[in-house]
Amino acid sequence: MENTLMFDSDIFEKMMGTARDILNNTEKGEYTQAIVLLSANGAEYAAIIKNALSEDKSDEKALIERLTIANDTEIEYLLCLWQNGGIDLPSYRSREMLCETDTRNTECKIFVLTQNGTSVVKLEKTIK
Repeated sequence: MENTLMFDSDIFEKMMGTARDILNNTEKGEYTQAIVLLSANGAEYAAIIKNALSEDKSDEKALIERLTIANDTEIEYLLCLWQNGGIDLPSYRSREMLCETDTRNTECKIFVLTQNGTSVVKLEKTIK
């Protein structure tokens, strides 16, 4: 993927650990994902998306609501981990909701897999 950026591997490892932990403690379906967010304030938020293909996006909306209630909506890093261990972009609608919640989230760095391993790309590059 073009436009990849440098990132702190300690942040990645911590977020991966969180994603794996919550996936290990949930009943998984074919389209189950873990989403882990690191806010600009340094707080980590994690959620299981039971069905990434669901139309209502209720799990994603609940995660956004947690950010809003905490008044902590600017996200620095985002990790989306599938139940099978693959790193991917969260749904387009999820990325869109993050930007609607806080326009600064266009700068959020999303972990992605590239030919050279794990990297990050700005959210704004994934929704144009």
